[in-house]
Amino acid sequence: MKKEVYYVNLNPISMDNISRTPVQDGQMIEYEIEASDEQYRELQELLKEVQAHDLELSDLFTFKHFNEEFAEADRRETQRGLNQIYRKIYELGTPQTKQALEEIHLMENDE
Repeated sequence: MKKEVYYVNLNPISMDNISRTPVQDGQMIEYEIEASDEQYRELQELLKEVQAHDLELSDLFTFKHFNEEFAEADRRETQRGLNQIYRKIYELGTPQTKQALEEIHLMENDE
């Protein structure tokens, strides 16, 4: 199974964009991964799902965000999706990516 190198950034605006080349922006954190075509598609789909949930229009034009119970459930759902993304990035990550995620203790925090 042939793997290619990709770069993933978790900027909310472009979260679903996995690039073959690094972005030369010192402000952005990118994670280098090595993935097969199938693994790439799985991660791409996961990123799209989380971004779509985060930007649901039905939540933007209602007063649901004033309902603390709804807001907390929404935050938990978003965090679960982000945890899945970080686990996938760690799984596919280069040694440097794995070390970076371990250093910021992202792999210790589960649901």
